[in-house]
Amino acid sequence: MTMRRYGNLRSVLAWGGSFGVVLLLWQCATLVVALPGPFAIMRRIGTDGPALYWNAGLATLRCALPGWAGATVAAALCALPATMWPVLASGLFQLGVMSYCLPSLAIGPVLMIVLDGDGPRIMLAALASFFTMLVGTMTGLRACSPSQTVLVTAFGGTALQALFRVRLRAALPAWFAALRISASASVLGAMVGEFLGAEHGLGVLLINAQQSLDLSRTCAVTLVSAAFAGVLYAGVGIVGYACTRWARDMPLDLARDSEALRAGWTAGPERMRVLLHGAGRLAGATVLALGAWWLVLRMSGVTPYVGRSPYDVLLYLTDGAEGPSRISAIAGELGITLQDMAVGLVGGIVAGLVLAVFSQLWPPLHRLLAGPVFIMQAIPLIATTPLLILLFGRGEAIVVTVGTIVTFFPVFVTVSQSFAQTPRTALDLISANGGGRVDALRKVQVPAALPSIFAALRIAAPLAMTGALIAEWLATGRGMGYMLLNAVSMSDYDGLWARVTVTTTVSMILYGLVGLGEVVAMRALTGGRAR
Repeated sequence: MTMRRYGNLRSVLAWGGSFGVVLLLWQCATLVVALPGPFAIMRRIGTDGPALYWNAGLATLRCALPGWAGATVAAALCALPATMWPVLASGLFQLGVMSYCLPSLAIGPVLMIVLDGDGPRIMLAALASFFTMLVGTMTGLRACSPSQTVLVTAFGGTALQALFRVRLRAALPAWFAALRISASASVLGAMVGEFLGAEHGLGVLLINAQQSLDLSRTCAVTLVSAAFAGVLYAGVGIVGYACTRWARDMPLDLARDSEALRAGWTAGPERMRVLLHGAGRLAGATVLALGAWWLVLRMSGVTPYVGRSPYDVLLYLTDGAEGPSRISAIAGELGITLQDMAVGLVGGIVAGLVLAVFSQLWPPLHRLLAGPVFIMQAIPLIATTPLLILLFGRGEAIVVTVGTIVTFFPVFVTVSQSFAQTPRTALDLISANGGGRVDALRKVQVPAALPSIFAALRIAAPLAMTGALIAEWLATGRGMGYMLLNAVSMSDYDGLWARVTVTTTVSMILYGLVGLGEVVAMRALTGGRAR
C-alpha cells in the first residue's frame, strides 16, 4: 500500500511539475512574442468575472455531453453486431469513416437549417466523437484471446454468450482509451457549432473576442475550454484505471486484433480472391453510404436549394462544357489539401510514436509529458490556430504545426495505453532471461501494440484531413478547406456538396490503405497464421 501511495504521489507531482514547466515557458515566451502570459490571463478572468466563463462553459457542455453520450451508444450499437456477424463490419466501418470525415465546417450550415435549438451543436459533437468510439470499441471487442472464445463455444456457449462473458470485459482498456480521446473531441465539435451560430457558449465568447481583437480574452477562453475538456479527460482516466487493472494479467495473442487475419492474406489465386472480396465489401459499403445520403435528405426535409443528392453531384461534375473545368479545379484544390494533410500526418505519427517509445523506456518522461500533451489536445484547435498564426505565419510551417497537433494526441495516447497494458507474464519472461526495457519493447510490447498502432492510424488519418482543412480555412487561404467555406459564403451548394463528397471519399480511401497496411504487417508478424 505504501509503494502504491508513493507511486500515486510521484504521478501527481509529475503532473504538477509538467504544468509548472508549461506555465514557466509560456511566461518566458511573452518576452519575445506579443502574447499575454498566464498571470495576465488570470487577471483578465478576474476582471471579466469567473461567472462569465463558467456559464459559457456549461452552455458548451450542455451540447457536448449529449453528443458524446449519443456517439458512445451509437458506436456500441454498431460494433456489437459487427463483432457477432463480421460480414457487417466493413459496411458499418465505412459509414463510420464517412460520418467522421464529413467536414464539420461545411456540413454545419446544413445542420443549422435542418435542426432546431441545440440540435446542430449536439450533432456536431456526436460526429466529432463517433468514429473514435467506433474504432476503439471494435478494437476492444476483438482484443480477447481466441482460446477464450473457443472455450466458451466448447462448453456449448453461443456467440452472444461469448460476447457478454469474454469480449465485453476484454474491450474495456481500448474502450476507455477511445472514451478519453473522444471527450475533448466532443467539446471541439460543440464549439464548432457555436462558431457557426449560437447565442451562448465558449465558441460565442471566442469568436466575439477574436472579432474585437481582444487577445487576452481569446487566450482566457482557450484555457477555460481546455479546463472543461480536462475534467472530462481526467474523470474518464480515473474510472478507466480503476476498471482495467486486471488487463495486464490477460494472456497475449499477437493475432487477436487483426481483421485481416480472419480473411487470410495468402499467396497466388487465394490472395486475389481476398482482394476481390474486399473490393466487393467496399462497393457494398459505398452503395450503403449513397443510400443513407439519399435517405437522410428525404427524411430531414432539406430543401432542394440547400441539399444535393448523389445524382445532383454527379450532374454537377459531368455537366457538358463546365464539367471538366469543375473537375480540374477540385482536383487542384485536392492536390494542395493532400500535400498539407500528408506533412501533418507524418509529423503527428512520428512525434507520437517516438515519444511513446521513449516514455516507455524512461517512465518519468511519460509523467512529465502528461501535462503538456493534455493541454495541447484539450485546447480546441479552432481557438489555437489564430495564436499559432502569430507564431508561425501563414506558410507551410502553420500547416505542419496544425496537422501535427491534431494527429499527435490519438497516436501517443493509444500507443502508450497499449504499452501499459502489456501482460506482466510476457515482461517477466523477458526479464528472467536477462532482457532489459529495450528488449521488452522490441520483442513484446511493439508487436503486441501493433493492432493499437493501426487503430491509432485509422483515427489519425481523417484527423489529418480535418487539420489540413482548418489550416487552409484560417491560415493559408488555399486548398479544399478555403474553397469549402467560400462555397458556403457564396451559397454555391453544388460546389459545396461536390467538395464534401470528394473530401469524404479520399478520407475513406486513406482509411482503406491503413487497413491494407495492417493486413500485411500482421500477417508478416504472425508468420502467416490466420484464424
